[in-house]
Amino acid sequence: MTEKIRQIIQHYKKNNLTKIKTDLLNLLSNAELKATAQALLALLFNEIYQEIPANIQPNQNYFLVIINGNVLNPGCESKKENILIYKNRIIATSSNIPDNIQVKADNTYIINAKGLIITPGLIDQHIHGGYECDFNKSSIEDMINLAKNLPQHGITSIVPTIMTASESIIKEQINKVKKAKEILPDNATRFLGIHLEGPYLSVKHKGIQPESEILPAVVENFKKIEDPEIKIVSYAPEEDKDFKLTRYLASKNIIPSAGHTSASAEIIKEASKLGLKQVTHLFNAMAPLHHRNPGIIGEALTNNNLYVEIIPDGLHLNPITIDIVLRTKPESKVIFISDSLPLNQANDDSIIFGNQQVFRKDNMAVNADGTLAGSLIFLNTAIKNLINWELADFSDCLRFTSLNAAENLNQKELGYIDKDKLADLVIWDTKKNYKINTTIINGQIAFKL
Repeated sequence: MTEKIRQIIQHYKKNNLTKIKTDLLNLLSNAELKATAQALLALLFNEIYQEIPANIQPNQNYFLVIINGNVLNPGCESKKENILIYKNRIIATSSNIPDNIQVKADNTYIINAKGLIITPGLIDQHIHGGYECDFNKSSIEDMINLAKNLPQHGITSIVPTIMTASESIIKEQINKVKKAKEILPDNATRFLGIHLEGPYLSVKHKGIQPESEILPAVVENFKKIEDPEIKIVSYAPEEDKDFKLTRYLASKNIIPSAGHTSASAEIIKEASKLGLKQVTHLFNAMAPLHHRNPGIIGEALTNNNLYVEIIPDGLHLNPITIDIVLRTKPESKVIFISDSLPLNQANDDSIIFGNQQVFRKDNMAVNADGTLAGSLIFLNTAIKNLINWELADFSDCLRFTSLNAAENLNQKELGYIDKDKLADLVIWDTKKNYKINTTIINGQIAFKL
């Protein structure tokens, strides 16, 4: 029977690809071949199926099969598996196609991963923009353009981040993000909600946030801009009298995140009992760790209930500092973020951000007085950095850039490759400095080299 298959391949290989598929799949349904089908399947797909043509996009009527890949899940060893996708979900992961799934030649596309690594898509819960998109002022079209560009960096989900601004601007930009989310192409980076960074911050640790727009951390102020799309609010807990805002956010299933704050260790500890869930870009825009006054950093590192955001660009934090975090915190409580600015991948070397000029200088984004304004990296670079610094392996990096954020945001269908999960996947060439070969979102090709 194997010889029969090879004859079919040779006869049709240069003539009619569809006919080859049809004949082969007829053979696979033959009981005589069934016993050897599993062993032959990968070889046969290699021989017969072509890669997906650039002008063809699998849709809801098609199966997508990824073969010859090494699946790497967060915290796991890689293993050779095929992945079967239908519509926007993974319906099987195995070394063979299950018997009870009818995969036909005319409704199936194959991606041959050729031994590359397949991972869950990356999730960035703190990103201000990129490709000249600024979530504080850009149009819906610019937001969609960013969502179309992020897949080449392996980013399949983001939480668009709006910084401190006037009430009217914040409300306007929230509405734009919501409208963009509604009309995003199925294969563009998905929006998981909104991260509101401010305006309830400490003036002392405002960073480049506009001081004139900072407001008291009271529930009444938040209610003026409240929206179901808001998933995270970064605020200064010490400005929150009796922790009323903390309690209110938690009651609405919004993540209270301590950031741009002068809070003491005691305040953070008490706030965490009342709903505080994470700390925004740990070490940045807060009082430094002191051996007699550990402050927010000391509490964040030792309180295992708190997630911590880390900007791993090598500029916001020294790699040794990141190493301390990874040695101190449970691995399930560290979330890498980009804190990417609109200047990232922009054509110009300066932009207006937070009502001030921000410049690109030596791969840094700084304002006129040299204050770091944010980063110029995306999460795929964060992974490369951690591996190059020998602080974590690829598998652990996937915890920090995918699974942990998914769990923090209660996105149970993301962050892991398994049956019934959403088909958000990235194929990497680890031998070429972790170059991204293919990104799949909602079971559709979002990026392909």
